[in-house]
Amino acid sequence: MDHYANAVRAEPGVCWRMVSRGPGYRVDTPTDCLEPVRWIGRAMVGRKRMRLWSCVGHAEGLEDLRPLGR
Repeated sequence: MDHYANAVRAEPGVCWRMVSRGPGYRVDTPTDCLEPVRWIGRAMVGRKRMRLWSCVGHAEGLEDLRPLGR
């Protein structure tokens, strides 16, 4: 699953990577990753270190990664 450039979400319970809408759209704009969130980690977003939630496919790039406890 590819991500869209450096588009990031920091909303709890939503995967941090936004993904390409792909063919069929006049302009390729990002949308939310719809995969279930399984991990929590941290990453630098601009000048801020943020806590981010991730699906299995987008966990790469996060530090201090730990499984989401439910």
